[in-house]
Amino acid sequence: MRISTLILATILTSAASVTAALATPTPTNLVTNGDFSSTSPNTTVSTQFGTSYSAGNFITGWTGNNGYELWFPNATAATTENAVGQYTYTNQEKLWSATSSPTGGAFVGLDGDPNVQSSISQMINGLVAGQTYDVSFSWGAAQVQSRQGATTEKLAVSLGSDTQYTNTLNNPSESFTGWFTDMLQFTASDTSELLSFLSIGTPTGEPPMAVLDGVSLTKAPVKVPEPSSLALLGVGLVGLGFAARRRATRSNKSV
Repeated sequence: MRISTLILATILTSAASVTAALATPTPTNLVTNGDFSSTSPNTTVSTQFGTSYSAGNFITGWTGNNGYELWFPNATAATTENAVGQYTYTNQEKLWSATSSPTGGAFVGLDGDPNVQSSISQMINGLVAGQTYDVSFSWGAAQVQSRQGATTEKLAVSLGSDTQYTNTLNNPSESFTGWFTDMLQFTASDTSELLSFLSIGTPTGEPPMAVLDGVSLTKAPVKVPEPSSLALLGVGLVGLGFAARRRATRSNKSV
């Protein structure tokens, strides 16, 4: 009887552990304004940001680096609306092509020309040192109408002193690659660290431009056993129960 009770307790404890793992809540996104929809002062037209030539760092929570950075309210505006900024006079500060981002709204364009490489960054608070985090984002390669020529584009993504890179995209002249979703994992070394996205492109002068949207940073989820593993665990526990019961029965008969 004691052995049967012990086996039952083991099974119930294992089941409770699996249930708790499966019931893990949706992780909290520590990024503020990851879809770039919030601006202050409120901005409704395509505008250069991060420099003294325009409204400065008006994207809530984010800071530019004085490169050539553009904020677009949506894909239609990105291709039809001349961006307000230092080059407004060209009437070509808009993209040749773009489709709606995964969020369906605003996104940013970061020039990858080595001479004016641009980035956008945000200080992330509430981290746990030693904890692994998932940084997810949507991005693609584009080109403003003031330039022509095939380009390449990638992003350098940093959290604190750790930097990782996306794959390199090849973008034909006057084109847009479409949106891609990437996820990179970082381990925090402090409770607050700078998250940044730097545009890296070739060649000089075209310019290559990365578009970015849908940024999130969340704790990496605890790995849950595969259904097949759970099934094997169940079979193993049942088998253990039968074996123990048989041993107990034999022991009773031999008395």
